[in-house]
Amino acid sequence: MRNTYHLHPYLLAVCIGAVALLAAALRIRPTFDDFTTLSSPNYDPDVLHYLLPMGSTWRPSDSIMGYINAIDYHLFPTLSHIEIWAAHLGSTLLIYVICRQLHIGVLPRSIATAFFFFSPCTLATTLSCDGTNQSTCHLLGLMAVWAYLRYDGRRKYLLWMLLVVLSSFSKDNGIAWAVVPPVIAWAFGRIDRRTFMRHFAYGIALAIVYGIVRLSLPNNNPLNEEYEQQFTSLFSRISGIGKWLGYTWTATDFLSVFHQPNRNLAWAAVTLVLSVPFFLQLFLRRNIWRQRTFYGIIAAIVITESPNLLIAMSLMNAYASLGMAALLVGWLTQQYLNNPKECLDRDGSGSSNNAVNVKSHRHVMLLQLTFTIYLVVAVLVDIHHWYWAWKTSLPGMELAQQAVEKTRGSVDKAYCIVIRDDYPKYSSFCVPTDEAFGWGRSVWQVTGYTWPRTLKDTVLERSANAMQQARVLARKKRQQGYDCVWIVNKHNVDVIQ
Repeated sequence: MRNTYHLHPYLLAVCIGAVALLAAALRIRPTFDDFTTLSSPNYDPDVLHYLLPMGSTWRPSDSIMGYINAIDYHLFPTLSHIEIWAAHLGSTLLIYVICRQLHIGVLPRSIATAFFFFSPCTLATTLSCDGTNQSTCHLLGLMAVWAYLRYDGRRKYLLWMLLVVLSSFSKDNGIAWAVVPPVIAWAFGRIDRRTFMRHFAYGIALAIVYGIVRLSLPNNNPLNEEYEQQFTSLFSRISGIGKWLGYTWTATDFLSVFHQPNRNLAWAAVTLVLSVPFFLQLFLRRNIWRQRTFYGIIAAIVITESPNLLIAMSLMNAYASLGMAALLVGWLTQQYLNNPKECLDRDGSGSSNNAVNVKSHRHVMLLQLTFTIYLVVAVLVDIHHWYWAWKTSLPGMELAQQAVEKTRGSVDKAYCIVIRDDYPKYSSFCVPTDEAFGWGRSVWQVTGYTWPRTLKDTVLERSANAMQQARVLARKKRQQGYDCVWIVNKHNVDVIQ
C-alpha cells in the first residue's frame, strides 16, 4: 500500500501564518529608517555613488532595489514587504531542509521550522520596509549552509563562496556566514577535524579578501554617528545582548515592558512564564553539555551575530542568528526525545512499526504541549507588535497629505522643521509622529516623488518656546532660498510660504 504524506500540524500552522503575515505586513506604512534606506525609491542618476560603500555600510543589493522601486514609486513599500516575506519564507523552508540533511526527525524539524517562523525575534525584520537587507542576507547565508551540506567537490566550494559573497552584498554581516557551514558540518560529524580546519581557513580567507576589497573602495559618507555612540556605550552593549537573548529564547511581550503607554507587566509576566517551559525542557538535560554538536551550533549562533554584537545591536539585528538558533532547537528536541536513530512516523505522533514505550510517549506529549503553548503565546505577541507597528505608521501619510494640501502648488526646495514628539519610541513598532512622517520624506509618496526636489530638515527638542524657535528658524530658511517651510508639531503641519 502506498504511503501518503501528511503535513505536520506545525507546518500547517506555518502555511496559514505565511498568508497572514503577508496580509498584515502589506498594511504597514514606511516610518523612520524606511525613508532613508537605500531600497527606497531612488531617482539619483549617479548609480555608482550608491553601489560603493556608504559610511559604515556596503549594501549594493539595497541600492539596486532602490532603483527597481523607482521604476514606479507605487511599488514602495509593497515590493519591499513582499521581498522580506519571500526571504523569510525561504529561510523557513531551508530550516526544515537543513534539519533533514542532518538527519533530524520529522517532529523535531517541524518544531524547529515553526519556532523560526513565529518567533517574536523575526518581527523587527518582517514588519519593516527596511528589513530587505537583513532577511535576504539571512536567506543567502542559510543557502550557503545547505549547499555545503548538499554538494561535493567544486560545486560545494563555488556555491558556498558565491552565496556568502551575495549575502554580504545584502548586508555586511553576511560575511560571517563564510565559516558557518564547516562549523555545522563538523558539529554534526559530517567532516573530520582536519577537513574542518582546512575549510574554516578557507572561510577566514574569504572574509579577509572581502575586508580588503571593502576597505580599498572609496567611501561616500562619514561613519554613522549613532553607530559610533552605540559602539562606545557599555549600556548599549548590555541592552543589545539582552534584546538578542530575550527575543530569541522567550516569547515575552517586551513591548508591554519597555513601552510606557502600553506597559502591562502582568501580561508580560504571563507571556514569559508560559513560553519558558519549552526551552527549559530542552536545555536542562545533562547529556547535551557533553556533546560537540551542542557547542558547535552555539558557536554558529555567536558567529552569525558577532558583527552586530561588536558594532551595534538592534531588534532587527537579532534576526541574524535565528536560523542557527532554530537548528539548535531542532537538535535539542531530538535529544529530548532520546530517540536519535529511530524516526517518528510521518505525522509525528510517535507511533511506528517499532512502538515507543509509555515513557517516550509521555515525553512526546509533554514536549508538544509546551511547544504549542509557546506558539500560541508567540502568535499573540506577534499580533500585539504588528498592531502597534501598523497603528503608529498611519500618521506619516496623514501628515504628508496635510502638508501637500496646505502648500500652494508644487515647490522645488522645502525645509522641514520637526518639533520632537514626546510620544515614547520602541524600536520600529511604536514610533512618534515625527518619525512616521520621515522628517518630511513621506511627502514624496503623495507627490509621486516629483517634488520637492530638495528637502532638508531640523529636529527641535520639545519645550515651551519650541514653536517660537521653529518660526524664527523658518524665516531664516525662507531668506536662504527655500520655497516653503513645514513646521511639524505632533499631528499638525504649519506651512510658511
